[in-house]
Amino acid sequence: MNLHLKEFSIPQEILKWGDSQPEHQRQHIGTHIDCYNLSNIELPSEINVKVIDVRKLDIIDVTILENIKIKENSFVIFRTGYLEQYGYGSEEYFNSKASPYLTNELIDKLLDLNTKLIGIDLSGIQHGKNHVAIDKYVENRKCYVVENICNLDKVPSDFKANLKWFQLKDATAIKVEIETI
Repeated sequence: MNLHLKEFSIPQEILKWGDSQPEHQRQHIGTHIDCYNLSNIELPSEINVKVIDVRKLDIIDVTILENIKIKENSFVIFRTGYLEQYGYGSEEYFNSKASPYLTNELIDKLLDLNTKLIGIDLSGIQHGKNHVAIDKYVENRKCYVVENICNLDKVPSDFKANLKWFQLKDATAIKVEIETI
């Protein structure tokens, strides 16, 4: 099962907008790793994944990790249900005022657990002015944020995945492909 958006899943108006942007900006369309500090991403091609269901939560805080085992060097994905419910590219999907977000305390806990990737089925783990700042903070701790993950309703909460990514010079986002094993 693929967990990345494929081009046919992306609305034409977003693809058209991307065509009018510099190549590095287009990388923010679809499923991608944010790397605003322009780090050279080094990740394993195979990784343990934990999906945490946070549907119906507006604020996703550290209490969500109670009774959940997170493996070191893993990929933790939060399923808010937004991509499933509204579809990528919709006004509701990109409405950051209504979108759930991860608290700083939760992010710090994940970083302390040596998580390699933090993923979400939204356009960010935090929104507005905090979006880029939290992505840089996470990146400084050798972890990365993966946005716009799909098909979380079709996978178990624990599995392994293969990763492939395509890093362009000076891009602040890296296209990523995520396939279950």
